[in-house]
Amino acid sequence: MKFLAASALLSSLILSANCRVVDLSVRQDDSYPANFKPNFDSVFSVVIQKPLSTVFPILGTNQGLGAHILLESIASDFQERAADSVNVNGNLEDAFVRTAAAAPAGQGFPRQHFSYIETIKIIPGLSLLDVVVHLDGTYTWDEARNITLYETSSDKSVVVRKIRRFEEINGGTATNVSEVINGQCPFLEQPITQSQARTAHQAQMNLYHTLFE
Repeated sequence: MKFLAASALLSSLILSANCRVVDLSVRQDDSYPANFKPNFDSVFSVVIQKPLSTVFPILGTNQGLGAHILLESIASDFQERAADSVNVNGNLEDAFVRTAAAAPAGQGFPRQHFSYIETIKIIPGLSLLDVVVHLDGTYTWDEARNITLYETSSDKSVVVRKIRRFEEINGGTATNVSEVINGQCPFLEQPITQSQARTAHQAQMNLYHTLFE
């Protein structure tokens, strides 16, 4: 029993660390997103003292995708993969496009495929116990409506999708950036995952302004 309890605790620590921000998801089969049942979330917003025309290209397209992912201290080895486009029935924020077929050239919303690595240190200074997570994802944007969709998939059992919205404020001199995360993780890890996801989400968004300095 003590061994099982210790194993459960270690599993919980690993999965909660993996859930930092939006960067954890589960590798899906062809049923995705039918088996996506969110059980944790996070909502947060920040104001960036730059106009929308400056902010959107960096945080809303693939131009600054790697930079804002690498604001996470555990993230590394960001790689841009193929860029294509995808057709959506209805609004982008209601869609699931990570595994959708590419649209014919000139159609749909632009979509950037990417990958990166997260390294979670269980015991600082003891690299043998580091947990290395490989992630694949897509970033899709609707520039006409200032909305983006971020979806990732990793080799750990957590799924995340994030909707980001941009709004001009203060007469166009500043931009409000708001995000809604919905994720799925194993039932036993849900309480700590929920707490850690919100904390890490806010920490990452509070660094967005550094991309414009």
